[in-house]
Amino acid sequence: MSVLSPSRPRRDGADIEIRPGVVLIHPTIREIGVRILQDGADVTMAPDGREATLIATLNAVKARAMVIRVEHATRCIFEAAPSLEIVAMHGVGTDTIDVDAATDAGVLVLNAPLVNFKSTAEHTLALLMTVAKNVMRGDQAVRTGAFADFRDRHLPMEIEGRSIFIIGLGRVGSEMARKCRAAFNMRVMAYDPLYDVDAMAAKGVERVSMEKGYAEADFVTVHVPLKADTRGLIDTRAFAAMKKGAIFLNVARGPVMDQKALLHALQSGHLAGAGLDVFAIEPVPADDPIVTAPNVILSPHYGGDTVAARNRCSETIARSVLKALAGSQLDGVVNPEVLTQPNYRLGAALAQQISGR
Repeated sequence: MSVLSPSRPRRDGADIEIRPGVVLIHPTIREIGVRILQDGADVTMAPDGREATLIATLNAVKARAMVIRVEHATRCIFEAAPSLEIVAMHGVGTDTIDVDAATDAGVLVLNAPLVNFKSTAEHTLALLMTVAKNVMRGDQAVRTGAFADFRDRHLPMEIEGRSIFIIGLGRVGSEMARKCRAAFNMRVMAYDPLYDVDAMAAKGVERVSMEKGYAEADFVTVHVPLKADTRGLIDTRAFAAMKKGAIFLNVARGPVMDQKALLHALQSGHLAGAGLDVFAIEPVPADDPIVTAPNVILSPHYGGDTVAARNRCSETIARSVLKALAGSQLDGVVNPEVLTQPNYRLGAALAQQISGR
């Protein structure tokens, strides 16, 4: 891939291409994305994702872009690294990026919103089935000699024709709705203030209030980004309002639920089970009560991380960064308001680049 870069004259009259600097963090994105970036930029690997390390690395090479995965992009980084024009998330969720601070500093924030929604919906459905069918506990019963006893006392739940309540009908929620209808002929209800009745009906979804969804659904699944208004969204009152015997699923972000309230709902027997890919603290401490909670299936926050999805993510974000640096198409812009600010760093760099040619 060729990328337009500024150039400076040599003494013999020829131009030397100045390639933009991009910082990655060890362990880095998939090799396919690294190769794409190396085709159009000078790539520097930071040894770790600590704030001080990133500031030092960015300033040492005067990097114009940085791609992060799980690291935190803070206000201090944006203020202390004046060459940084773009911070790109290797994924969808941007809760580890201080987006407001980036916008204040004139830094463009990019993500890759279309790469793993199918994988995430698949994983949510896998958790639903595993909990409803008592798969893990049944496996343990067979291995420990409790074959007949467990079979007689723990019959699985039938999924066909049941009801599901989806909180957040974005890409993942919509894909989850499609799969539940197609595979199990479910009644699909949803709550999302961004969609009206007609828009949901076009997706084959019944628009309901939170209260109605909780009260009537056999399965409740949450698919919202972590923001100020979604932190703690699924709280004690929400779990209490859920239908007795329901199953709760979270493959979004841990802090959108009150994990202690979930534990209480499980231990009291109000909920039949839960499937979690995300947690209040990650990695989950060994002594966290969630690891011994009854009928909970846990996975290590990799619901959207199939090999294919990770490759797509790395390729997508690498190409998006190079296109942005070249003044070409902007894909996956998280903070579009920065584009019209006087201090928009990428805009100033591109203007300088054009005037210097």
